[in-house]
Parts: sequence; structure tokens; C-alpha cells
Amino acid sequence: MANVVVIDDHPPVLKLLSALCQSEGHEVMAFDNGRAGLDAIRELSPEVALVDRRLGDVDGLEILREAREASPGTRFVMVSACSETRDIVTAIRRGACDYVTKPFQPEEITGALGRALAEPHEPPPAPRQKLIIICPKKAA
Repeated sequence: MANVVVIDDHPPVLKLLSALCQSEGHEVMAFDNGRAGLDAIRELSPEVALVDRRLGDVDGLEILREAREASPGTRFVMVSACSETRDIVTAIRRGACDYVTKPFQPEEITGALGRALAEPHEPPPAPRQKLIIICPKKAA
């Protein structure tokens, strides 16, 4: 069982995504706006977050970017009616482990959720530090 955050601003989709996650035995927290969902990810660091690409208050790709920094252990699945290759590639580059297009079949969501949880998670690499060497001037 995993903690899952679901963010979608369309109530029937939010309810369906939540029910699908619960049917797999997961604890679900559902949010109908991006800012509240992002705050929950920051606070709870869930194992998985299902995020709608286009939300009314904030872009799903922006949530993905901000949430990855705040919760590096969370795996993200982008869910969207947008199937443009550019959006899919951007989501994957920003750290989504899967991208499911709407309308979807229930097994697409449960499969994406299962793959996200099965994916070994490695913490992001430590930031590179600069090495500065100061050489004193030689006395003449």
C-alpha cells in the first residue's frame, strides 16, 4: 500500500482516479486544484502523485517541476487529454515516470501506478560543488 496524491480539476475524473487508486489498496488524498495538491506533495512526500496536465489554477508541468524539488522521492504520473508529443516529452524530462492520455481505460491508470511503484527510485544526484584553489602570490 502506498500514499498517493491525485490532482485533477475535473470532479468526475478526480473521483475516478481516486477510486482506481483505492481499489488497488492505496491511501489516496485527492485535490481539485493544483496549489492545494502541490502543498500536499510538499508536506506529505507521497510515493506517487497523479497530476493532470492542465489545471485551472496552475499548469501541471509547473507542479511537476516544483514538486520534484520539494519531494524528490515522489514518482509522478501525468494524466492529460493533451497527447502532443512535445507535452509528453516535456513531462518525462521534468521527471514524470509515465504519461496517460484521457480518455483512459482503468487498467491504464492501475498499470501506470504499478509501474511507478515498481520503479526503483534513486535520489537525485547531489549538486556539484565548485572547487576553487587560491594560490598565494610568491614574494619577489
